[in-house]
Amino acid sequence: MNIRFFKNTRIIHKWIGILSAIFVLILSVSGFLLMHPEEFGIEQAQISGKYLPEKYFKVQHARRRIQSLATVPGSGQILYAGTDIGVYRSQDGGKTWLQTNQGLFDQDIRALAIDPKDPSTIYAGTSRGVFKSEDAGDTWSDWFDETSGLTHTKIHDIALHPDNPEILFVATDGGIFQSLDAGESWQPVSTKQPVQIVKFSASNSDILYASGKTGTLRSNNNGRDWNPVWEKVIPAITTLVSLNTDPEFLYSGTATGLYKSFNGGRNWVTDPAFKKTAINAIFVNSKIYLGSGANFYSSGDGGDSWKHLSSFAQKINAGSGTSIDITITEITGLAGKSLYVGTTSGLYFSEDGGENWEAIDLSGAVNQLSPDEMKMDVVKLVTEIHTGRFFGSYSYMLVDLATIGLIFLTISGILIAYYRARIKSRKIAIGDLATDRAIELTETTEELSLESQEIHDMIEHITGHIEKCQLVYMDQEKKEITEISRHLNTLDKKMHRLMENLGELEQTEELEQTD
Repeated sequence: MNIRFFKNTRIIHKWIGILSAIFVLILSVSGFLLMHPEEFGIEQAQISGKYLPEKYFKVQHARRRIQSLATVPGSGQILYAGTDIGVYRSQDGGKTWLQTNQGLFDQDIRALAIDPKDPSTIYAGTSRGVFKSEDAGDTWSDWFDETSGLTHTKIHDIALHPDNPEILFVATDGGIFQSLDAGESWQPVSTKQPVQIVKFSASNSDILYASGKTGTLRSNNNGRDWNPVWEKVIPAITTLVSLNTDPEFLYSGTATGLYKSFNGGRNWVTDPAFKKTAINAIFVNSKIYLGSGANFYSSGDGGDSWKHLSSFAQKINAGSGTSIDITITEITGLAGKSLYVGTTSGLYFSEDGGENWEAIDLSGAVNQLSPDEMKMDVVKLVTEIHTGRFFGSYSYMLVDLATIGLIFLTISGILIAYYRARIKSRKIAIGDLATDRAIELTETTEELSLESQEIHDMIEHITGHIEKCQLVYMDQEKKEITEISRHLNTLDKKMHRLMENLGELEQTEELEQTD
């Protein structure tokens, strides 16, 4: 083994060992704190937002994309909008709005659900788990994540039991999770495949539907058992509704069209008006409404015929100044003919059943808190550090680098052990201390030898230039150049003698240790 390679390996081995120890220490300490929060007094402790990265209280590159809508049943006035910059609330039917993000440390709101028994209790699904508010969105509790059994925290949909608010289901990239204690703890109840939607039947709370790219599941016993359905009939569902008048009436929106069933999904028919058309959202009140891209449709006869509400697309295009790629994401309604349509570019409102539309400007509804006003539970901060989410997208790189580092640590340790054994086998030294001394002597000798060779090469190079200069300069300059050349040759000879002496010293130490 090359001695220089060996020395560099030892240096890298040392630093990787230090960094790996720090990484393991962080995981160990944070894990220990999470296991014993009461003993260390951090269970109720909070940390100010000014000590946190900006990602926990400041949203960047947001478009106010409407990703979810929810209304309080029977109120006719209270509406919530989940966006990519937090939750907005209106208490006057959409006329005015207020941003309510206190305690909401992930403002990418993908799903909303309101407790039908207690409208002040709201759940928000985010990319970091589920948040809960018990005061109509004024403040939000800590998120529920890996520590409570929710091992996949990117939430796509929330289904709240219509009769028992303690029971709720969420759709995640890791399947369906169920909570029986209002979100305090979670357990998986189905496939580990990604699920995009989870819905209760509108007229039978024992029936649930869930769907993702791999197909659709149905449960007939309140989520205890799930079975695949319609695999060969319809593709993966993007949105699904059932009529509150009959659980057998189902409408399924897919990426390739609208499907209808009048016998609980045993048989399906394709709506000819939407063949090979992506259906993004469906809403049912006195009529059926659906969104396809930026196009909005209504039906007053159960889906037998459809009316294209072209005024909606015209309003969007007029507001943007040009025709742009906008997708309807959510549809909901309040009392009467009030309709709200969420899109990738904002929120729109109609008071006449979709004939005329107005854009809702949420830019003036900002209630952004300062870092000093934001508070995070220390337990949740430790959780963020322990799970790696505190470091953002770099956490995955850190894990990969740590894995590679540990592998290199093992390999370099084997190489170092092999080299030490090789030194012993050559009988350069006996015992660990003598071995270290022998390695040190060998390293010094070989390094000096290499450096001496480099100096020798430099001297030869300079001497070549001096010979060229002697042909050009006058007598006096030639004398000076000759003197410089003589000194360089003397230096070269001294270097050679030094290396010879080092070689003799090494041989002497070998003989002494052999004796």
